[in-house]
Amino acid sequence: MDKSATLNKIRSYCFAAQDLLLYLDTHPNDKKAFAMFKDVVAKAKELKKEYEAKCGPLSVFAAANFDEFMWSDSPWPWEKEAN
Repeated sequence: MDKSATLNKIRSYCFAAQDLLLYLDTHPNDKKAFAMFKDVVAKAKELKKEYEAKCGPLSVFAAANFDEFMWSDSPWPWEKEAN
C-alpha cells in the first residue's frame, strides 16, 4: 500500500462527499445525487478502514477502534517519516 496515494484517495472521496452534501442541501429529492453520495461515502469508509488496519488511526475517534491507544504512535504530518 502506498500510504500517500491512499491518503490522497481518501481526501478525494471525502471532498466529493462534502460537495455532494452541499448539493443535496438544496436538492434533497435528487435520487441520483444521493446514490452518488452514498457510493463515495462507502468508498471513503472502505479506504479508511484499509488504511487504519495497516497504518494506524486517521483520527482520534478512530483510535477507539484499536485494542491499544495508538494515536500518538504514528509519525505526525510534519515529521519526515509521515511524508
